[in-house]
Amino acid sequence: MSDNIARSVLTDALIALVNVFKQAGSNPPKKIEVDRPTFDKLLSESITLYNIDTKQAISERKFSISDIILIAEDGLTQ
Repeated sequence: MSDNIARSVLTDALIALVNVFKQAGSNPPKKIEVDRPTFDKLLSESITLYNIDTKQAISERKFSISDIILIAEDGLTQ
């Protein structure tokens, strides 16, 4: 059971962050940039929880969680 909880901790935290912004009447962040290990962990979690295009996420180093927030690897924006 703890494995299931740990698997979605980061993605749940990001979605909760977006919801807090919305409840406060503010626009939530549309994109966050994270380091490579965090990106890989979020991608791994998101693959099990959401319908993520894995090949595109790996090649572009970015993906969207539930179409509410874009996760991108830091330093890859142009």
